[in-house]
Amino acid sequence: MTQITLHGAVGEIGGNKILIEDGDTRIFFDFGLSFGRWGDFFTPYLQPRKWNYISDFLKLGLLPDLDGLYRPDYERRLRESSKEPKFDGIVLSHPHLDHAGFLSFIRPDIPVFCSIGCKAILQALEETAFGFHEYTFIKEAFKLRPSKRDSSKLVKDKDSRIKREFNILETTTKIDDFTIHTYPVDHSVPGANSFIIETSEGAIVYTGDIRFHGRRGTESDFFVEKAKSFDPVLIISEGTNIEEPTSFGEMDLQQKLFSLVENVPGLITVNFPVRDMDRMRSFIEAAKHADRSLVVNLKQAYTLGVLEENGVKNMPTIDEISIFIPKKRWGILNDINYPVEIQMRDYLYWENKLIDRTNSVTADDISKNPKDFVYRCDFFELKNLFDINPQEGSIFIRSVTEPVDEEMELDLKKAINWLMFFGMHPYEQVHCSGHASGYDIKEMIQKINPKYVMPIHTEKPDEFNSFHSDVIQKGLGVKFSLS
Repeated sequence: MTQITLHGAVGEIGGNKILIEDGDTRIFFDFGLSFGRWGDFFTPYLQPRKWNYISDFLKLGLLPDLDGLYRPDYERRLRESSKEPKFDGIVLSHPHLDHAGFLSFIRPDIPVFCSIGCKAILQALEETAFGFHEYTFIKEAFKLRPSKRDSSKLVKDKDSRIKREFNILETTTKIDDFTIHTYPVDHSVPGANSFIIETSEGAIVYTGDIRFHGRRGTESDFFVEKAKSFDPVLIISEGTNIEEPTSFGEMDLQQKLFSLVENVPGLITVNFPVRDMDRMRSFIEAAKHADRSLVVNLKQAYTLGVLEENGVKNMPTIDEISIFIPKKRWGILNDINYPVEIQMRDYLYWENKLIDRTNSVTADDISKNPKDFVYRCDFFELKNLFDINPQEGSIFIRSVTEPVDEEMELDLKKAINWLMFFGMHPYEQVHCSGHASGYDIKEMIQKINPKYVMPIHTEKPDEFNSFHSDVIQKGLGVKFSLS
């Protein structure tokens, strides 16, 4: 018997946790963070209790209460942990946190399956981000070891790490009773895939997050044709933009950028999603069009390096951009009163790898030659404009989604205050969604022609009823059987 249980992404955008069972095989497709549910309880100033993650998250409904799924070091604070895993794998569609962010809580002896691009992004996030990001390795918590100075005393063991088992998905991957066919698709982050899962009761299609209007729209088209050929019983389809009739495409956006960056007398400052490499490509091309160089932050540059090291193809390269080196901590970068080794202590180990590159630039470099640069600056980096001091005639281009909640609206108001202070308001808004339009979703499902449709990752699941007769809507934790 084949059963599907949604443990997230029901009536909300994100938080995908899809359990598919067939015989003795149990596999999760994605294991993401629900931003909506998280935001109901936490803020940047009210964070969870790290020592009691799993217990608190189970009570709040952020994690499903399942045995044999979670890492023992945290689960033991709640209950006895299973000696053996009771799940056969976690298959990730892509590395956005609403699909992969809660991987940190999964036991390391449950294998993870994903694309090389997905793994590279998670690796870069793990190494550069603050907060609890343990994807490729987990650091064992609450572990003691004998002191090196006095073996009769115990101290906290902060260095114990376990490598998680990662498997790079092939075009066809066999996991126990499942045969999974993996197809790269167009989305706003590297390494995104859609899947066709062969089960004992027919094929299941899982779209992950998908669009058709980006730089790799033909890959999504190819997936749809392949999915159709399997005559699937069920499609589990995202529906983020199910009410949007059409989509403004990535190449449309790039062309719009070309017109915006022409003949700007001052600095061009921009914001776009940190791991959207297609958007970065659009800004690289726009910068070239204006005879400038795109300047990105240290995290973005480091991510480019990790993607390159892992052999991820068709990505911008670290040599195509300039790297912004901000002043940090003591603020003594290039201060002759301090030795270089003291200056470098202001930076993390991975940041030090980038500082001496020939394409690194500082605020002084940008301030002296503003017409040479397109400076990427997100909400948390606006304070660096004090050092750059944009001259009259500078502009700001905002290429991120419009606010969808009160917190985002407040952040935008604060950003506008900064832009007004530096004379760069009103800003230009140019954005392209990472998700398919309602028209494209309808066309995709009608082409694939499954028996059942299960909408996820949408606040408007009822919209699917307008173009399919068998739409399955189940609550969290409720099983749906194909038989």
